[in-house]
Parts: sequence; structure tokens; C-alpha cells
Amino acid sequence: MPIINPMFAIHRILCPVDFSEPSTRALEYALALAERLGAEVDVVHVFQFPTFAVEDGTVALPPFLQENLAQRLRERLEQFVLEKAGEGPKTTAHVLEGVPYVEIMEAAKARDLIVMATHGRTGLSRLLLGSVAERVVRGSEVPVLTIRSAGSPDA
Repeated sequence: MPIINPMFAIHRILCPVDFSEPSTRALEYALALAERLGAEVDVVHVFQFPTFAVEDGTVALPPFLQENLAQRLRERLEQFVLEKAGEGPKTTAHVLEGVPYVEIMEAAKARDLIVMATHGRTGLSRLLLGSVAERVVRGSEVPVLTIRSAGSPDA
């Protein structure tokens, strides 16, 4: 067993997921790492409610639809985590509403490591969709381990 410097010990891992194949791989990696280190895993799914621009402002979903959507996402995430974690390390699911990279970096402040997927988008799709992983890597106060998508270049 390697000697671990307590200054760099990893006790809590944050793993953002979007239910895609790449984020599933990242969660599996985070769980395996947590198992070896005796760490806990906080799995987080971040979503934004859609808003629509109209002539005199913006329109958002009514509150009852927002709560319904949030509840369905919580249930989906809990089932997703249960299926993947099984009897493995202690794992907690969190659903957050907001700008994904901002919420991930805020949640990471109480964690020791972020393990997240990168979708490997390039060109126009990266320009239009942005890169949550890239923004987290650039702005996070804690270390970030990115797991490449199976289909990304050099994977």
C-alpha cells in the first residue's frame, strides 16, 4: 500500500454526470478510485430550466412544472447512482439547478477531487455547446481528473 501524504489525501470525490456514456464511464472511474482510497463519492447532476425570450421580456416554466422536472431528475439520478454504485463506496446523489460549470465548481469547494467526463467535442459543436469540463478545469480550486469519451481523438 503506498504511503499517502495526508495533505493530499482524497476523502470526498465529486462526480458530475449528465447520464451520457462518457459521464457513466467517469462515474465508474470515480467509484473505483473511491473504493481504493476509502473515499466517498458525491454524484451531481446540474440542469438549467429553459427560458424563452419574448417581445417584452422572458418567460420561464411555471413553478409546478419546475418542481415536477426537478423531482423526476432527482429520482432518475438516485436510480442511476444505485445501479452504478451498488454496494461500493458511500455515494450520495445531488441535483442542482443553475449554470453547470458554475454549480460544479461551487459544489467542489467542499470536495478533494473532481472526476468528470469530457465529451471530446471539437469545432462547431464545441463552439456552440461550450465545454463544461474545460471551464471546470480552468476555474476549479480543487484538482480535476477528466475521463475522455471513448470516441474522442487519442482515447
